Amino acid sequence: MFAHVPIDWNITTKLTTCTETIKIFIKRYFIHGNENTGHHLWRIAGGGGIPISTLESEAIRIVSKYNGTISIYAMDKRSVGESDLLECPISVFLNFSYCSSYIKENEYRLKHNTFTNMARDLQYVLKVASNRQHLKSNQRVILLGSSQGTYLLQRYLHLIENEKEIDGVILDSVVPTDFIDLVKHDKYVNYMFLDLFLRCAQDKEGCANKFEDQNPLRAAYTYKINEEIQGNLSCLSSLNTTSIEIGIKISYLFFPLVMQLIPSLIYRINRCNAQDKIVLQHFLKHTASSSLFPYNRPGYSMLVALNNDLTELWSTRDHNDERLSCEYVKGMSDNTFMAMQLMSNVYCPIQRSGVLGYNTDQYYETYPILKIQIPVLVLHGMLHMYKIRKKILFVNAGDMDETLPLPVARHFHKKYSSLNSNLTYIEMPRTGHTAIDASPMIDQDISCGWLLVISFILSPTFQPDRSCLRKISPIDFAGTTTNSQELSMIYFGTYNMWD
Repeated sequence: MFAHVPIDWNITTKLTTCTETIKIFIKRYFIHGNENTGHHLWRIAGGGGIPISTLESEAIRIVSKYNGTISIYAMDKRSVGESDLLECPISVFLNFSYCSSYIKENEYRLKHNTFTNMARDLQYVLKVASNRQHLKSNQRVILLGSSQGTYLLQRYLHLIENEKEIDGVILDSVVPTDFIDLVKHDKYVNYMFLDLFLRCAQDKEGCANKFEDQNPLRAAYTYKINEEIQGNLSCLSSLNTTSIEIGIKISYLFFPLVMQLIPSLIYRINRCNAQDKIVLQHFLKHTASSSLFPYNRPGYSMLVALNNDLTELWSTRDHNDERLSCEYVKGMSDNTFMAMQLMSNVYCPIQRSGVLGYNTDQYYETYPILKIQIPVLVLHGMLHMYKIRKKILFVNAGDMDETLPLPVARHFHKKYSSLNSNLTYIEMPRTGHTAIDASPMIDQDISCGWLLVISFILSPTFQPDRSCLRKISPIDFAGTTTNSQELSMIYFGTYNMWD
């Protein structure tokens, strides 16, 4: 279904003085016969420009597994997906100058494509699709946002302080509203690389014993030094690549289901025998840049992502601070073991141009304080649960979140707990960014994160069942599980990760 919303909501009246509207796309997943009985779970995608089509298989799987006790709603944010799309004909990531005329033509929409207007869209759509007057007393309306979606939901909470439209909010990999530094993304990713290799060193039989002196971290910098010393004779040079390019590719591998391949990849670069070169060539081909990032996939809007990110998520510092120059950001990214290089190569030059962005409002960098209590569930590589009389906030955080590392989530916990005294905080082991998906369990078709979410929703007292925390899969560095062997075949062209 579609809903029509104004391009600009009036802040005072929550209505609008703008007559021009845009379409917002909403989709519902439910079991026939249960459409009027199940709880309503609203799913808000992460990332500024990611469409809900990326969540479809997840929604179908969850609704089917729980036999209709939960219906899932998903809403494409304004200017994304099947909502009235706002995206350059050629991705702004690939050719910013080519998009200049398109940006100029759509300047009005971009200036009003704010987080606050998106939150008002959500507020309006919820009243239409999940109106409390049409629901039974035992039906709950819960909002679930991941990563950047948590930032949007916090903005939504600012708007509903005196309303009772929802029963709870779930924040998965929470973005603190007062500490946002996308500019440091590569630095954070690098921290998790070091964390991963420490875990490899602790796994004596499955990982450390593959490396000289059982020191995997030495191998991580050895191939970089060899590239400098050996020049054209280095392993990477013989493959027509560089350590920077390898670092970019590795950064996109960092996900709990794939990251176990990284130590063996480094091992093969250092050894570099004939078989290793075949494996490395396969890896380079499979991870070509076009397959790593969704530049032109249907429904994605990188223009919207940049517009919002550069305004509210780029940095907590003064944007004119010389320490945030593109040269500084580039140096920070280069001085890593793995880095996407996206902030230095794409974001920073566009941010410096001043073409994109909008004026922030009174909600920027502030936490919502609810006057009418609402249960809120927050997931983020750790688990927090906030309880405010009748409202509960549940926070889940993964201890290997490469985008929002553990100290960031702990900062959120510390700041928000001062506003919410009843808070339960759980750190999930071996869990990466977006904990609901990044917490796989052995021989299970559902993640621990999703079990926590569902048990929270179905519990009469909003108490999650934490028993799954003990069952989160260990990191299979050795490559003995079927899943690891299949991933090795995909990325390395062989079932054997190491030989």
